Amino acid sequence: MIRGIIVGHGDFARTMVETAEKIVGKQPLIDIISNQGLSCEALNQKIKAVLDTNEKYENIIFIDLPGGSCSISCFRILKDIPDLHIICGINLVILIEFFMLRDKYLARELVPILIEKGRKNIIQLQVK
Repeated sequence: MIRGIIVGHGDFARTMVETAEKIVGKQPLIDIISNQGLSCEALNQKIKAVLDTNEKYENIIFIDLPGGSCSISCFRILKDIPDLHIICGINLVILIEFFMLRDKYLARELVPILIEKGRKNIIQLQVK
């Protein structure tokens, strides 16, 4: 099973996980990290500390927003751990799909599936 690390601004990560779990049930191996009150360096240290636990699992880090402090911190970590899997711009569809598929794929196989699923579910509702 792949461990998920959800990183976001304020309460975004916690709320995203809680919402997804209301749909698919409580999930193991999920870490939630908020940048609230943290400098980029402190956020880097917090993410690294989580990565250093349970090293037997593959990890996918999900970030709320490309270009924000969370993605900057993760990009710095990616320089040291180039095989780390990081998805920026998480949405509820991606997280639910991750929960349902993470025990069936390797991380490198699952990442493109999740990105495609997320993109396909951004639509405009219209009346014709």
